[in-house]
Amino acid sequence: MVETMERTLVGRFGGPEVVEHVSHPDPAPSRGRVSVRVTHASIGSTDVLARRGGYLLQPRPGFAPGYDFVGVLETTTPDAAARGLAVGTRVAACLPRMGSHATSILVPPRLLVRVPAALPSEIAAALPLDAITAGLALRLARLRPGDPLLVQGASGPVGSLITQRAVAAGHPVIGTASAANRGTVAALGATWLDYRDPELVTRVHDATAGGAAAAIDHTGSNGVRAAVASGGTVVRLSFVGRPGRERRDTFTGGLATLSRVVARPRERLVSVPAFVAARPARARELLAGELDRVVSGELRAPAVEVVPFADARAAHDRLDRGLAGTKLVLAM
Repeated sequence: MVETMERTLVGRFGGPEVVEHVSHPDPAPSRGRVSVRVTHASIGSTDVLARRGGYLLQPRPGFAPGYDFVGVLETTTPDAAARGLAVGTRVAACLPRMGSHATSILVPPRLLVRVPAALPSEIAAALPLDAITAGLALRLARLRPGDPLLVQGASGPVGSLITQRAVAAGHPVIGTASAANRGTVAALGATWLDYRDPELVTRVHDATAGGAAAAIDHTGSNGVRAAVASGGTVVRLSFVGRPGRERRDTFTGGLATLSRVVARPRERLVSVPAFVAARPARARELLAGELDRVVSGELRAPAVEVVPFADARAAHDRLDRGLAGTKLVLAM
């Protein structure tokens, strides 16, 4: 009897209605890869953008969304065994290409991290993409002891991880968010500013005596540069493109950022898929460290809501309508 697996498929770009469930034979084990039975996978704004056709790294339909997952190892290889990963081990990873919204996937062992026993799978599944993004962003910010940091969207999943890490390291953090999330930002130990405040740059300068040493930004706004001191760094996580032109705006925004690597302030670009592909050991180290911090209580994980895999289309619909303060995780 041939075993089958299921995955969600975006066969054409559009609204939640384009998300389908399809069945395939289980992928045959291949050299250098292990089979993982996926139990949980996060679903977020990147998946929605890709489904709509606005994601630069997924320009064509015919794909399964999802970058990160938690699952159980079903096969092994000498490389996996050398890393202490045996059949039955619970693992997590962030993929260099989308495809985690499936019940079974093949993965190179070099991407896999063992999930700590005390960490629930649904919590662990909410972290890989965001945790690696946060860790890489802080590294690129090149903060010195005591440097002030501006975090755009400090109440969001990535922003809250960055804010917590920076505050714990002794950096004064100014976090932007909506008025509704003012208390969330304050609870993280940051100074709140309304992201819609027309005097935002002035207020940052007043709070930092001349500008933040670095800003971590998910909007792509050029105005962020004015909030950073001349010798500082703007770290770009993403670009909010115009409806229907998201891919073009991301491309041009990315080129602009790359052209400012030696500007004042300099700019750096975070691309987690490229980072995972080029530096899997470093990505694995960042992820393992964040999982351990959550277990120890040093880091607070995002609030998670579990959605049955069969309801993936409904999850896309909820994200389209807006979902604040909660991370959705599919349970296979």
